[in-house]
Amino acid sequence: MSSPIVNSQPWLDWFKGLDTDAGLRQRVTLRPDMLAGLAKDSPVAACERLRQAWLGTYIPSDDHLAILRQLVDRVRLCAASRLPSVRDYEEAIYSRAPITAGEQEIWGLTGLAGVGKSSIVKALQRALQPVETTCISPLVQARIRPVQYIAMHAERSSGPVLRALANPVFVVGRKNIPAANMTQHLRQWLYTQGTQLLLIDELQALTRGERSSTLIANLISDLNALGVAVVYVFNHSLGHKLMQRPQEDKDRLLAKCLSLKPCPADAPSWQHVVEAYVGVADGWIDIAAARDAAELHALTAGLYRVLGFLLLGACRTAWQSRVGRPVTMTDVRAAYQSGLFASQRTDVEDIRSLSFSGRLSDQRKDLRSPFPEPFQIKQERHDRAPSRTGVPPSPAAVHLMETALNQDERKVLKLLRAQDEPTSVAKKSATVTKLPRRAPLSVEALRAGAKLLDGRTAKRPRPPAESEGEP
Repeated sequence: MSSPIVNSQPWLDWFKGLDTDAGLRQRVTLRPDMLAGLAKDSPVAACERLRQAWLGTYIPSDDHLAILRQLVDRVRLCAASRLPSVRDYEEAIYSRAPITAGEQEIWGLTGLAGVGKSSIVKALQRALQPVETTCISPLVQARIRPVQYIAMHAERSSGPVLRALANPVFVVGRKNIPAANMTQHLRQWLYTQGTQLLLIDELQALTRGERSSTLIANLISDLNALGVAVVYVFNHSLGHKLMQRPQEDKDRLLAKCLSLKPCPADAPSWQHVVEAYVGVADGWIDIAAARDAAELHALTAGLYRVLGFLLLGACRTAWQSRVGRPVTMTDVRAAYQSGLFASQRTDVEDIRSLSFSGRLSDQRKDLRSPFPEPFQIKQERHDRAPSRTGVPPSPAAVHLMETALNQDERKVLKLLRAQDEPTSVAKKSATVTKLPRRAPLSVEALRAGAKLLDGRTAKRPRPPAESEGEP
């Protein structure tokens, strides 16, 4: 009698502790260790140590956690359909026929630069990374990689990206591999490693120019043909380019896009991030998160990368020659107004103005989401008494409203105004009466007119009164 298999689905161990949001948050959170001895370092070395520590910090907000939950659930769903059991996995490996789950839906993750898109995908890879010695089957000795992270670099084709995913033994010494052979190999190799999800980051760095969106669309399509789920990360600028693609490309590439927004100022996670950034300096940054987190949010628009830039500039402002005094909010305000922070300051101020400036929205597409939320019209309740004010807005208010509209919105307003104009009253044609043509003036006519006027204006004798009589 054969012994039963203890765990027919060993991939379930990948998700231990991730069933609850609290467990997921604990798994992905990274807090930096306190840096000792900053006073002994030069200002350059101290700032570099702080920068590296802040780059390794990740405290997810509620928005981050919601996106991570969707990604974890998708990996779990893919693993359940592609790895039914250990026996099915072994048969698929030795028959070179990987189990597929049909055509996968392509997901996208977008957001402002510095909002934490790359941090999310790296956190997912960190959360679902098994122990190095873990294998799905003892008969297949291969490193298990449920999630693979790929950071793009400047490339002119998808060939180098596919070669980086392949087995080194397969590509060594081979320069020109047919596309069909590479696709077949990658489908088998990714299935052997238990890969369920590919995370593609920094797509905007793939190439520059007019055909960049075409290359990106082809690359994502090639990766989606490998039998695994694909999630690609892109900024708003690339999102606007993809929106100009043909309809069939948009249906595939933009089927589901997760939008990551900056952390709100009143969110506890923002205060926790400030506490972590300040606490790592071992007392050399005199900033209280409970008191100064709101002001720091106003100076950075809630972007983690900009927060690091601003605090780093404050440290350089305070530590000109040596690490001699703690950094305060006065140094932070001075760094915000400095020329080194001019680019980030412009972005922060433009982000604040996007909500009421349509002209700025057209100019700064890199700050505007390519998937705007629809305008919600509040329906008035029927049981509510109608408003009796009836006061039209002032011309100044109308002008202010129109200046905040973009070009498309102005066209809609013009169309609506044209529809409101009365069209039932027929226009009446004006009656034109032709005057007789006057004869040309002559010198004699002018003189006659002058004499006539002189005669009328000459003084006449006053007639005697009735009461007056002869003496």
